[in-house]
Amino acid sequence: MKNIDTTKQYLVVGLGVTGASCVRYLVARGCSVAVIDSRQAPPAKAQIEQEFPQVIMHLGDLDANILSAADVLVMSPGVPLATPAIQQAINSGVEISSDIELFLNEFDGKWVAITGSNAKSTVTQWLGEALMAGGHKTLIAGNIGTPVLSVVDQMFDVAVLELSSFQLELLSQPEADVAVVLNISEDHMDRYDSLDDYRRAKLRIYEGAHHMLVNREDELTWPEVKTSKQLTSFGLHETDQGYGLSLHQGELYICHNAQPVLAASQLGLPGRHNQANAMAVLALADSIGNDRSATLSSLKVFKGLPHRCQLVAEKSGVQFFNDSKATNVGSVLAALTGLADAEHKKIILLAGGEGKGQNFDPLIEPVAASCKAVLLFGADREKIQRSLSSAELVETLAQAFDRATAIAQPGDIVLLSPACASFDQFSGFAARGDAFVDLVEAYDDAR
Repeated sequence: MKNIDTTKQYLVVGLGVTGASCVRYLVARGCSVAVIDSRQAPPAKAQIEQEFPQVIMHLGDLDANILSAADVLVMSPGVPLATPAIQQAINSGVEISSDIELFLNEFDGKWVAITGSNAKSTVTQWLGEALMAGGHKTLIAGNIGTPVLSVVDQMFDVAVLELSSFQLELLSQPEADVAVVLNISEDHMDRYDSLDDYRRAKLRIYEGAHHMLVNREDELTWPEVKTSKQLTSFGLHETDQGYGLSLHQGELYICHNAQPVLAASQLGLPGRHNQANAMAVLALADSIGNDRSATLSSLKVFKGLPHRCQLVAEKSGVQFFNDSKATNVGSVLAALTGLADAEHKKIILLAGGEGKGQNFDPLIEPVAASCKAVLLFGADREKIQRSLSSAELVETLAQAFDRATAIAQPGDIVLLSPACASFDQFSGFAARGDAFVDLVEAYDDAR
């Protein structure tokens, strides 16, 4: 536990939900704090003005002189460290911090660090619920829901934190009790120069970790240098060491060190990708010392998070799945793997939005194997069509939905799995998913 230095001048960079929580925390600790944001009217401006009229706000520009005059920049993850004015401040000796770093400086319980290109929210929530079932007072936070500093004064014995690559860039030394990179695939190429740069940001999660969990079948998740720290692996194939799948008496089981633990058919979530997620949850819970029976119970009853390959309804024999959280190519691949039928092309895929500089070619073969149609909407639909040449183009999600329902037959699946960010047409992935759910609910399935 490390007390905050109240003699320093703190400048909160970015005044959204995270930035506002940082201001409240710093003021409560008696620190001198100001705010800077490139927007004239950031989301939390009115709130902070009302709560803390003494806090000076520099709005409309990230002024290099103001940034360099601070002792500590408390960064919001949405502001790139590569911003020239931020780099100038760093080069002049200004320290970098974040809400996660401030929280960890005060937190003295065990903590689990979870990242990955896909499934990190699902694994974070699933693990958190398993630990609570095991009697742990558990915080579930980070890149999922609750800003950590809004609950820093509450008592938790375990913190389960979902961390994005942006958040990991802002941590000086994570030092988690156990850390995992679930998977790595191309994402945020509008912010990183290459997949290697993105991967390096993800792998920072292992720095100082006492126990590392890696995906045995994704070599990009392995630390770049050999380590003497404890390392465990999980994967979808049989293994003598670690967590895997194998057949026992004709049934597929999740196994630990080749010993059957739970039949895959008993999991609360379907699909091969969720078998991998369940193994990660089991491995992380075991490393924390959670009661195994409580973990297994949670693996059976957890039904997932909204907007993550969520079955919305079945109408006239057509299933509608909301996977709006699929904001990159890798997450769409996971959804297709989980829902594909080896014998029939039954998926009608709805995709599109802001492509974030991704390469969509990895979708070519899986789409050809499992999709009867692809409908592309949003800002980068034409770019995606260069990879998926047979796809149809429309402008909006509603138009894509109308076309999908016109061609769907009993036994088909209409899958919203966009592979893109949503900000071209929606306020976020949740709003996009809610719009899809509304379309499904309003759809008249009388034929």
